[in-house]
Amino acid sequence: MSKTCPSCNGKNIAKIFWGLPADMKSIEEALERKEIVLGGCNVTSNDPKLECNDCYHRW
Repeated sequence: MSKTCPSCNGKNIAKIFWGLPADMKSIEEALERKEIVLGGCNVTSNDPKLECNDCYHRW
C-alpha cells in the first residue's frame, strides 16, 4: 500500500478507521496526531484504507 498520496504526492497519510469504535479514549491520541481518521460506520468490502491529511484524497 502506497504511503504517498496518488493525488498530490503528499506524505502526510493517515489510516482510515471504519466502524464504530468501542472505546474512543483508546484512539483519541492517534486521532489528534492525525495518524488515523474516522471513516464512518457503514463498512463495505472495498472501502479505502488511507487518507491524505493534505488534500483529503482517499484510496
